[in-house]
Amino acid sequence: MRGMIWYEWKKIWGNRLAGLSVLGCILFLLFCTWANIRQVYATDSQGTMAYGLLAKEVLKQTQVRQVLDQEAVEKIMQEYLDGAKRIKKESSDPQTASDMIRQTLYLPQYDLHGFIWNAYKEQADDETEIVYQKNMGRDFYQAYSERKRAYTASLEGQGEITTEQAAYWNKRNEATEEYSYGYREGWEQILYNMKWGILVMMIVCIGTAPVFAGEYQSKCDSLFLCMKYGKNRLAAAKVVTAWLYASVVYVGVTVINFVVVALFLGLQGWDLPVQWCNPSIPASYDVAMGQACLLMFVLGYVLTLGIMSVTLWMSSIFKNAYGVIVTAFLLLIVPLFLQMGSCGYLLGHILSLLPSNILHFSFFDYTAYSFGGKVFDCLSMDLIVNGTAALAFSLAGYRMFTKHQVNR
Repeated sequence: MRGMIWYEWKKIWGNRLAGLSVLGCILFLLFCTWANIRQVYATDSQGTMAYGLLAKEVLKQTQVRQVLDQEAVEKIMQEYLDGAKRIKKESSDPQTASDMIRQTLYLPQYDLHGFIWNAYKEQADDETEIVYQKNMGRDFYQAYSERKRAYTASLEGQGEITTEQAAYWNKRNEATEEYSYGYREGWEQILYNMKWGILVMMIVCIGTAPVFAGEYQSKCDSLFLCMKYGKNRLAAAKVVTAWLYASVVYVGVTVINFVVVALFLGLQGWDLPVQWCNPSIPASYDVAMGQACLLMFVLGYVLTLGIMSVTLWMSSIFKNAYGVIVTAFLLLIVPLFLQMGSCGYLLGHILSLLPSNILHFSFFDYTAYSFGGKVFDCLSMDLIVNGTAALAFSLAGYRMFTKHQVNR
């Protein structure tokens, strides 16, 4: 069995198209990672913009590590109000003063002020200064809890979630611990790069498409299936090798990206809440940055196994590997265009379970599924459905190959 797996392993990597696609994917993702690092930006306390690695140093200075308890929140608000008052005194032009307040007070810590402002605001166009004046002394985390309930109520009113699902999210969001704030740019970039996992899925499809179909094309299926272990061990070796190939490629490409980001941006802030990735929307998953990256890694891996197994199954049906590749690519690409528009409640929930959802999944997404009085979040359903599909379609591919009639 081990020798058969090794033989199939060499056959996959001996395919020039598979090898070049893996190399091309790695180089492309490295270029995208480098481009993203260069586009990192920050504003210092003087209102000067910085980009790339220089921005990293500015962020480390402005994103000072602190626990946002009530006292810290009020101190931040008071410092902002005092700074705004000083600037207005020094400037005779209201517009110039407004610009200076934004450049030197708001933008250097836009995520922090945006988070506080969003919890307290009443209207979307309320000015930060007015919001701080009106809410000085008001319990911050109580206001934040009210904001989260208001957000789920708005989603329910828009028909995006049901009453049962709104109650589920409200219960999950009840306990709000005091957040910590600080530098975490490296983890944000790692989390963003996880969405490029769809490219890994594509090259995995290229590598696994000929596993069975290649034998049909070369007419070797009649020979293999007549051998002593052709209908059991050899077919099983092909399935196991496909799983190993998908695993090695996915883990390898992901680790390379992780190392590059870590070297340039560092790994500080792994324990900070994922909420800082989007301060204006309450996070639906209360996890830390490091946990979020681990969950995305597992999600991407299971989704990759899901599309790999479907490709393996199609490979046992199609007589041509290129037909399998084209069909697999369509299964990945077409749902992306459907998700870009308004696709309705039912279709939207179906599309959220497909492997291509790796591009759209977010820890700020409130998509949920209700079955028999129980509610499951999107992440759990993705893992369950695609994990089950990976096993089911792999088994189906195995049986299809061993049961098909040769020379037809």
